[in-house]
Amino acid sequence: MRLIDEQGRLLGKVSLLDLGALAIVVVAIVAVLFFPGRQAGSVVQVGGGPTLPVEVDMIVRGVSSRSTEPFQAGQKADLIIRNQPYGQVEVVRVENVSRTVPVVFPDGRVQNLPDPEAYRLDLVFTLRGRGQRTENGIVLGNNRVKIGVPLELETFGYNLRGTVMDVRLPQS
Repeated sequence: MRLIDEQGRLLGKVSLLDLGALAIVVVAIVAVLFFPGRQAGSVVQVGGGPTLPVEVDMIVRGVSSRSTEPFQAGQKADLIIRNQPYGQVEVVRVENVSRTVPVVFPDGRVQNLPDPEAYRLDLVFTLRGRGQRTENGIVLGNNRVKIGVPLELETFGYNLRGTVMDVRLPQS
């Protein structure tokens, strides 16, 4: 009896293709179990240190609103980081950073005037919550917060999506 017959079976019983597929599956399972890779874990897995006050500056461009009245400092708002709920944060400051347009007058002088596009605001929100400092950055809830991370801010009066401009630990 030959080791491999003319139909490609080992000892006439098991196909070499089946053995190859089984070997690939076993290697994949071993790789996942013993070498899981780097994953974003929970706060307990990431560090588990003490929570500290954290301030985050969030910019929201092109808000369609008649005024800045609904956006007041001192409010509590629900924060969603990368589509994961964090909890409530305090809105510490709201700054209108809407654009200005340089206008040249007939006498040659140039003056910056507010952008004529009505009802479009660019706002910077300063938010305060509690988080942890890890070797990889600041963690709010189970999410690392860095410049460029998408945030969603929701209160009774508005729901806004923006991005992180700055993250800092205020001096207490």
